[in-house]
Amino acid sequence: MKVIYAGYSKTGTKTMGAIFHEFGYNTYDWLENCYYIGEDWKRIIKEGGTVEDFRRMYKGVDAVVDGPSYAFWEELSLAFPEAKLIFCARDEQAWLRSMINQLKQLDCDWLFKIFQVFSYTGWKYFSFSQIAVLALHLSQTVFLLRISRCFTTTTEVPWTKYEKNPVVLKQLYRNHNAYFLQNAPKDKLLVYNFGDGWGPICEFLGEEVPDKPFPHANKGALLVKEWMQSNPIMFRMMRETMFSLGVLTLIGAYGGYKVYQNPASIRGWINAAMTRFKF
Repeated sequence: MKVIYAGYSKTGTKTMGAIFHEFGYNTYDWLENCYYIGEDWKRIIKEGGTVEDFRRMYKGVDAVVDGPSYAFWEELSLAFPEAKLIFCARDEQAWLRSMINQLKQLDCDWLFKIFQVFSYTGWKYFSFSQIAVLALHLSQTVFLLRISRCFTTTTEVPWTKYEKNPVVLKQLYRNHNAYFLQNAPKDKLLVYNFGDGWGPICEFLGEEVPDKPFPHANKGALLVKEWMQSNPIMFRMMRETMFSLGVLTLIGAYGGYKVYQNPASIRGWINAAMTRFKF
């Protein structure tokens, strides 16, 4: 591994990912962690892991960004001592607004929720996200990730419903930043400002400055939209959802055709059900 981006979520992780891709780095972001090594992460979060686990999981990976990687930067550094560290922190209030906006976007994107119901890859994402968010300590006290189902917003029924508490969020952000800056080895650390453009990061990583504008990804917290336009894992979710809905449509059409051919059969099914359940 060449580089670990240890900045907290919403500190330019998607832009950093775009930078690494520009350098040709095989980069694992949230979706890649979910799809390729999600089961490993779930086991590590539940039971713990070893340096050998991380070396195996990230064999052939050049860079990592976003969660759960940033919370495990020390373990990754032990597994890959040659990896450099990059860190960026935003103004706290700007970061808080961006984080809350991102959570609202994820909570309100109905198409993305449909993917998580009708796609196997979407189910993997949902399962991984539950436990990974807990590992990032976003389940403390008043800031909860509640599991709900069937597109409801009630607290009793399961589907992802985020509650956003600014006090807790800011404390988590401060804790991560303070601990990292206190403990990260200075000889392989770049504290980066995205406003500085290509120069510092190219010099730090020994890369040529690209002849193109500096990227700015996930502007306005439009994460899911950008995923849908460019991420192959999201493309897989969309294809699987279309297939599942197509199969369900065919089954419904066939069932409707059979009922049309023999209307009495539906009365028989209803009578049998009423007898069975003693209505």
